Amino acid sequence: LPKLKMVKLKQHREIPPKHIIKSCTISMTPTGKYYVSVLTEYEKEIVQKEVQSVVGLDFAMAELYVSSEDE
Repeated sequence: LPKLKMVKLKQHREIPPKHIIKSCTISMTPTGKYYVSVLTEYEKEIVQKEVQSVVGLDFAMAELYVSSEDE
């Protein structure tokens, strides 16, 4: 880091292999300790699920809710 020079690192976990580092935020506590927050991004495969049933819910003042199945 240009302004801080060499910085010690205590890495709590590895960055997963397919993650891309998007940004890093450096913050300093009142006691002078520095912390880095790393934001990563990755592509996640979305698995489509088959819809088996649908229930409609409606808010009712007399009760908490009323469902399409009269519950």
